[in-house]
Amino acid sequence: MADLNATKKELEGLLDSISSKVNEYLYSLKQTSSDQIMNGSIPEAQKLLGKILPVEEAYKKLTGCHTEFLKALNEEGSIKAEKTAEDTAPVDDSELKQIDLSDMEFTPSSVYRVSILKALIYLGGSAKLAEVASFIEKEMKGKFKPADNEKGTNGFGKLWIEMVNSEKENMISEGLISEDKEENQWEIIQSGIDYLARHSN
Repeated sequence: MADLNATKKELEGLLDSISSKVNEYLYSLKQTSSDQIMNGSIPEAQKLLGKILPVEEAYKKLTGCHTEFLKALNEEGSIKAEKTAEDTAPVDDSELKQIDLSDMEFTPSSVYRVSILKALIYLGGSAKLAEVASFIEKEMKGKFKPADNEKGTNGFGKLWIEMVNSEKENMISEGLISEDKEENQWEIIQSGIDYLARHSN
């Protein structure tokens, strides 16, 4: 039994090591992609995205296998993968229409389109709203209008984040990005990459 436990720990340690190395590799690629985006080199960022997406997909599968392995190690299956909490809630477009914007100076949702696409490339091709918003907040530093930081509706802490989410819906309908609603994950697709290449400064 002692030998079996030692083998389990060894396998678990090996999986942890592999996961860590893959994660480091993805992080380095995303950092390089970030530099390319910030320097305005969209074609180079596109090439990096082509490298990141397949590895990230494999990494997701590895993480899933790792989780199942940890469950198998525990006799009662009590070890479970942690889920990251969402910082922002999804919004129903009908809620957005209830905001009276007539006397407010705010940034229209369409202004965030290119930034959303940049954020998705920077984040490796797919991301959640909170991650996209974090990228946009840095890019928009000093550019927000007075009402942008007012409270939004339906759980949104700020109006500009609600506008970003609203523009996401427009982009999905136009075929620029897709969304996994179960995971609340946004993903850039080829037409979105092409759009960014045409409209990026």
